[in-house]
Amino acid sequence: MTKGKTKYVILGLLNEEELSGYDIKKIVDMRFSFFWNESYGQLYPELKRLSQQELIFGIKPKEGSHRGKTRYSITQKGIDALEIWLCEPVEKETIRLEILLKMYFSKGTKPEVIKKHITEFSISHQKQLDMLNMFQKQLMSIEDLHPNHGDILRVIDFGQKVYKAYIDWCEETTLYLERRNDQ
Repeated sequence: MTKGKTKYVILGLLNEEELSGYDIKKIVDMRFSFFWNESYGQLYPELKRLSQQELIFGIKPKEGSHRGKTRYSITQKGIDALEIWLCEPVEKETIRLEILLKMYFSKGTKPEVIKKHITEFSISHQKQLDMLNMFQKQLMSIEDLHPNHGDILRVIDFGQKVYKAYIDWCEETTLYLERRNDQ
């Protein structure tokens, strides 16, 4: 992912609620997996940096507590930094899809090989689409708990449309490869 954005993932999530590093990773993996990823190796050093910069602060577990995780909270300085970033222009997005690279160079291989890759790509994205559909259904069934409830639904809608486009492309490209094979 783009360098330096881990900071804003953390600040944004902490702006919603207090979380541990583990909780942040779990949320990123669950809610953001179709458009963003972060590793523990990115999150924990960034939590330390943000604490040192006084953008967040750690809340140590109470002595003898069975929950031994430090929870973090955002400071006003952190809220201000998040707001500044939100107002900045969005950087150019980059896409790296190996399936497209293989398709581009596929003329020298058998269509069955590429069709197998496309099938796997389609199955993977269908699973992601199913997960987003489930999230959307869950969110639509609850009343607005957060001020950003509608924003979250818009993000899910984007993911649904992207995955649907991937799946449609897979179907069309499989037909193309079948016709190419017949020639």
